[in-house]
Amino acid sequence: MAKYPRIKIINGEKYFFRFDLDLRIQHIILAATVVILVLSGMPLKFSDAFWSPYLYALFGGITMAPTVHKITGAIMLLLFSYHIFWIFKVIYNDHYLPMKREGTFTKGKFAMRVLKLPMVPNLKDLRDVIDLMKYLFYYTNVRPDGDEYTWKEKFDYWAPFWGMFIIGASGLIIWNKEFFTQVIPGEFINFCLIAHSDEALLAGLFLFIWHWYNVHFSTSVFPMGTVFLTGYLSEELMCEEHYEHYVKVMKAEGYEKEILPPHGGGHAPSCSKHAPKGGPGQSPPESPSGTQSSEHLVKEGGAAV
Repeated sequence: MAKYPRIKIINGEKYFFRFDLDLRIQHIILAATVVILVLSGMPLKFSDAFWSPYLYALFGGITMAPTVHKITGAIMLLLFSYHIFWIFKVIYNDHYLPMKREGTFTKGKFAMRVLKLPMVPNLKDLRDVIDLMKYLFYYTNVRPDGDEYTWKEKFDYWAPFWGMFIIGASGLIIWNKEFFTQVIPGEFINFCLIAHSDEALLAGLFLFIWHWYNVHFSTSVFPMGTVFLTGYLSEELMCEEHYEHYVKVMKAEGYEKEILPPHGGGHAPSCSKHAPKGGPGQSPPESPSGTQSSEHLVKEGGAAV
């Protein structure tokens, strides 16, 4: 049996594979470093606020807080470097090498294959955003069905990914300003201070509001989403957020007769063909056994921390 079956059945409920242990550990380290960096850095940005000295004191005050901030920042940069390596490893092992073995490799075909990876934004994401706006403003009763990774998840991934470059590079320059002022104008240090501070505030607000709401506080998952711990998502949430991918996986794993109808909001009429014969209110028949999947979703090209 595969290390990570695409579908697990626990107490009669189906759970769908999303993230392996490697990605889950990366995410936990990232979450911990972000919280520490925000809590130890924001008192400097808002030094005149009444809460600033109390929060700074939790990290040892002026004698220890800067060290905690720098060490935590270094850990985050190492994690980011590892994640870049992980992305290239997945692309090399699961896309470049197979094309080489099959004799189909060309630069153009390889580039197109990479651009079609699940976490790369595409035209469907743009259509889904437009269709969601139409749905929210009552221009239609059809809500878009998400694929393996939705536009929200891609935005949630690529926004901090880009922010890492700005925060990381500016942080390194500020940390080693004595060295860098020998090779760059001194005014550039001021730009780095502004970029580091403002981008960190933007990233903190983005993660603590947008990210936490979507994965922990929304009504579908409250009080906490557990996929970052277990690596698996429930069938109900798959139907709500990733219906197109849900149908593909169910068919690939031999559960075509157990496909549930879309969940939440209106959907295109074509989705009705996936409903069980007794209608949306009838429970699907139980599978006599678990799945024998051997395909790894993440290795299809996803990279979501």
